[in-house]
Amino acid sequence: MADKQGSHSAGAEKLNAFAEKVAKMVTEKVGDRLADHAARGNGMLAPHDVQGVLDEISIKDDAALTQLSESTWTGLQHTFEEAFYAQMRKFPLERLIVARFVHLLPERGAPPIPDKTLSRRVIPAFTQALHQMVGPDLFDEYENRAREMVENISAREGDSMDWDRLHERPVAKILVNDLLIYISRYFLDCAKRRDWMISFFDRTMPPAKSEGEKAWHFGDMEFHKLMSALYRELAETMYDVEGRQRLEERYDAASLSQLEQMLAGLAQDQKRVLAML
Repeated sequence: MADKQGSHSAGAEKLNAFAEKVAKMVTEKVGDRLADHAARGNGMLAPHDVQGVLDEISIKDDAALTQLSESTWTGLQHTFEEAFYAQMRKFPLERLIVARFVHLLPERGAPPIPDKTLSRRVIPAFTQALHQMVGPDLFDEYENRAREMVENISAREGDSMDWDRLHERPVAKILVNDLLIYISRYFLDCAKRRDWMISFFDRTMPPAKSEGEKAWHFGDMEFHKLMSALYRELAETMYDVEGRQRLEERYDAASLSQLEQMLAGLAQDQKRVLAML
């Protein structure tokens, strides 16, 4: 709760500071322009002069106000993202899954590079999509398992526990693989699910504000970058003799057959997408 309250407080402070700066800048601009009008009118101001000055003030047409708006938005995004990662300490399952594609994300505060990286805005959209595919009951069950894992490791290792490498723990890999194998059923018709995810991400990603974010979009190749990263480790394990044996010890034949079909369909769909570029 303290993390959440802290993020709310930081966000509120930034919004208050933004409002105060805008009010001050607008007041100064209105005052200066009214003074200019008055000087041209021998010290007299008509009502239409005042209204005209007010109509001229626009954030999108004022470079200083635009810069202030964009820089404040960037600061708020950083605040919200920090809050998200703080919450991920309470909800470690999301952190473990995002670790599968975190290498595709730019540094915090850096813009995404079209055709090369994903935007960090995909994180909340992907988490919501995963919730829909897994369902609340199963997701909560695995969230609790992830918390228990963290509690057990923390009890043994204390402050020396490395959060950044938590996803490398064998138990963590099993938790993520369980969910990825479960949702593979939804990707047997890869083209249909690709269209769904692109539409879903377009609706649920936070709006782009910076020019770098506006130049980026989640499309066909971004879908395949995300999916390839999510399933790369499982695919490598599937086609390794010892790895396949470990998977067969945990999962039934139907689940692994389904996973193989999904991976094959994913590869075929990616080839079709590349051929259309």
